Amino acid sequence: MTKHLSASLVLLAACAGAAQASDAIPADLVLADANACKKPRVAPPPPIRESAQRYNVRRRYFDLDGSGTCVLMDVWVERIGDSDSPGMRTLEHSFRHVYRGKWVPFVTSLELVPYILRSPSTGQTYLLTAPDTDIDNIIGSIVPTAYVRGQWKTTDPTMVHQYSLVPVKQGRSQLYRALAAQLAARTPADKQTPAERDRIRALEFAARDVDAGISPVPAQ
Repeated sequence: MTKHLSASLVLLAACAGAAQASDAIPADLVLADANACKKPRVAPPPPIRESAQRYNVRRRYFDLDGSGTCVLMDVWVERIGDSDSPGMRTLEHSFRHVYRGKWVPFVTSLELVPYILRSPSTGQTYLLTAPDTDIDNIIGSIVPTAYVRGQWKTTDPTMVHQYSLVPVKQGRSQLYRALAAQLAARTPADKQTPAERDRIRALEFAARDVDAGISPVPAQ
């Protein structure tokens, strides 16, 4: 067996082990501070301006890849033409990270800024999106999703970069329930906003759908 073949087999075994490990959801998941990252010293691009066509603009610095360095995530609602119809509005986003001293656009599976669930005992981290009533009422239902971190693809400097995330297939219902419980514990019930209560209920419903086999398995 050549050294190259041996190394390839070791790499494949490691990847298979990582995939199996991601299926075993830890029981001690807690809501992590997604803003606990270091902002790059490069001046950020101008924020998205709100207008009659563009509103609900949100800018977040976020530790997407676990490196401790923030990426920049802008999310907003875009009105199509001059229509007032909710069906004529879309959810838009612009994501950037610093690469070789410059803010560079990148794409990923996310459309919203996710929550982070982390296991203190194992260090395993999950990124979950959850419904947002302020946006749902405008563009329609947002389906919860769950991922583990992946890797950057930045080989071609002329192309938009990509950060690949790995969708969680086994254990999604446990993750949705864990996030719902963490959100419920973060704010007392009598102080939760209607949007927060809707978000918690939606996660619980999504968990039941997964257990009942109603929710489709995410594509690899």
